[in-house]
Amino acid sequence: MCYFKPSDPSGDLVESSDDLEGMAGINSAEESDADDSDDSEDSTDDEDIEAVEIADVGEEAGKPNNQENPFFAATEEDSEVSDTDDDSDLEAEETKDDPEEEDDLIKALKAAREKKVRNSPPDIKTSELITDLSFHPEADIIALGNISGDLSIFSYNNEENKMQKKLKLSKKTLRGLEFDEAGTSLLTISKDKTFRILDTETWTVKTKYVKCHDSPLYSCASLGPHISVTGDEDGFVKMWDNRLGDTSIMTFKRFDEYVSSFLKMDENHLIAASGEGTIQSFDLRQKKPDIQSEMYDGELNCMGTVRTGTKLVVGSGTGPLYLFSKDQYGLHSDQFPGHPDGVNALIPITDNVLITGCEDGNVRAVHLYPHRFLGVVGHHEDEFPIERLDVNTSGEIVASISHDNRVKFWNVTYLEEMDYDKQKKPGILPKTTIRSKSKKLNQLRETEHQLPSSSRTNKKEFFSGFKEDE
Repeated sequence: MCYFKPSDPSGDLVESSDDLEGMAGINSAEESDADDSDDSEDSTDDEDIEAVEIADVGEEAGKPNNQENPFFAATEEDSEVSDTDDDSDLEAEETKDDPEEEDDLIKALKAAREKKVRNSPPDIKTSELITDLSFHPEADIIALGNISGDLSIFSYNNEENKMQKKLKLSKKTLRGLEFDEAGTSLLTISKDKTFRILDTETWTVKTKYVKCHDSPLYSCASLGPHISVTGDEDGFVKMWDNRLGDTSIMTFKRFDEYVSSFLKMDENHLIAASGEGTIQSFDLRQKKPDIQSEMYDGELNCMGTVRTGTKLVVGSGTGPLYLFSKDQYGLHSDQFPGHPDGVNALIPITDNVLITGCEDGNVRAVHLYPHRFLGVVGHHEDEFPIERLDVNTSGEIVASISHDNRVKFWNVTYLEEMDYDKQKKPGILPKTTIRSKSKKLNQLRETEHQLPSSSRTNKKEFFSGFKEDE
């Protein structure tokens, strides 16, 4: 999960995500200006930076804010107006004319104005662009890395989030974070080509590989208590054993583009995905490459498994999800089309349900076998692309980051109770005369079902309390 696609920072933090302007693009201009220096500058700027604790300036952990429906939100003027007698007289007269119809309308309005009980943590707002996140596997803790090289540790619950620690790890961007399986170590990679492993008890750096690649690091993963793997922008994959010093125990170049992500399929096999549009399996026993796939259109960004680990799901920059049978990675055996834009992140929730983070700013739930779109879990405003996803240890809370300097949390427990057979097949629209692909995709977005965690509502749900005309 630990990987980072450079992206444009969103600028000044605003009070509400509704006020943000959309921003596309993959590479950050700010990051390029600050970080694209020659080797001599690297050696000057990136001299051993230890994990230094810094003040939590510009961070807002987030407190509960149960918002009313914005389309029916009361204003101060509404609550302070004193001439209510005339209005009540008018309402009484209207009630006499058609009491049943008004009763239905009042019920719908009241239901829309009711405050929802919070079942997920409030947003975490930051002053810097967040580049990656990772949930602790045991405790209610989440780690965040940002474009300035800072590591922030938050505890979270449904009432509020609290910052536990903030460390300055690097002068350049932190591109990836991942807790190991036991939660005793946190892996971090930065654009200064340094790979660090932190002790989560003391939050100090216990292992550091300085300039361990010739090009900036792009992704990392923990394979065990002592074994980890890193990938860089030029397609190199290196494996490390922190008991054996600073020399990698495996080094291969299998791609011409960046290594976007890693996934450990089982104890003996590792899969790496790349920006060139291929995946590569590695034999962990012999520490050498195994099978490489054919090249696909667009980059392959993220991976996960379903059906008790027998199917590998790969998210692509062109939208489809490609499914590979285990140990048969040369060509996909199935695919799930229908995402209106690229899939930047995915995370399995159950044995058949995935959460996907898309370029159009929507977090979606997808069921595989049978293939179904379940609906929109949530969204980041103004179509900011979803860059990273992670799920907590209980599987109930999904966190997402985008370009709006926010971490959003979504409670997805309702997915266990859904009737998947009644959901839409991927990309299915009513018959229409529209032939333009882009217009069809826009129409698909508009007709997508909003799930309970989404702040948007479905039109039919608002009017569900109205009685049909006889």
